[in-house]
Amino acid sequence: MNIGIIGLGLIGGSISLGLRKSNFGDKFIGTDSNQENALHAVKLGIVDEIIPLQDLIMQSSVIVLSIPVDGIDKILQNILDKISNNTVILDTGSTKYDICNRILSHPKRSRFVATHPIAGIENSGPISAHSDLFYQKKCIICDSELSAPDAMSVVTKIYSIMKMRMIYMTSKEHDLYIAYISHLPHVVSFALASTVLTKFKNEEKIFNNMMGSGLDSTTRLAKSKPETWLPIFIANRKNMIQAINSYIDHLNKFRNHLINKEFIKIDRYMKKANDIKYKR
Repeated sequence: MNIGIIGLGLIGGSISLGLRKSNFGDKFIGTDSNQENALHAVKLGIVDEIIPLQDLIMQSSVIVLSIPVDGIDKILQNILDKISNNTVILDTGSTKYDICNRILSHPKRSRFVATHPIAGIENSGPISAHSDLFYQKKCIICDSELSAPDAMSVVTKIYSIMKMRMIYMTSKEHDLYIAYISHLPHVVSFALASTVLTKFKNEEKIFNNMMGSGLDSTTRLAKSKPETWLPIFIANRKNMIQAINSYIDHLNKFRNHLINKEFIKIDRYMKKANDIKYKR
């Protein structure tokens, strides 16, 4: 079985390494618009060979689409047009509704499984890929009823091999929830980094001497690649506006408590926020 990886960065590279570690698949072939990524992917053993996109489509039994969401949206229909009736396609995009809606009436829609493995980090590229990136992380599978049972079986096996826990929902639900849980934290991090950089634009020494772990951890996501995140924000624009408006409401509430010296209310606000928990 040939596994074709389109996009040899952090996620695509880690999927390939995870599957190779488990001896799933016979040959791993890849393609990437970034020639440097492609060369690194071969040197690092992520794929055996780099071939043109059209050749990869024809030669692969399983195709992993791991490129920015606008790229997935552009090429998915073309891939569906060319694959056999047994090929399985999965994507790893951070938005799902537009991608799924675009191919809703395609005759080979059932060969596609819409997935979102939630395991990204701020670093990118094949040099950051590793086989255990997905260990005990969550993977959201969307609109599973539209995918063929055999395609679902292959994809769930792939993520199970990498010890991920599957969660099922509609693509519309996914994009709303992920706007708050994943996309909004990136906006907050970008905005906070911009705020601090503007304030300390001419005082770099003071900034470097005073910066602590709080700012470092909160702005970690601001190091993420704009070419990855801008398409996500565009694709999930309506949900993002809703999430940002909600966040602004909370910032305004906190600010007003400070203005009005309502310190007991701030104490209650923080204690309520302490209730947030993340369960793996």
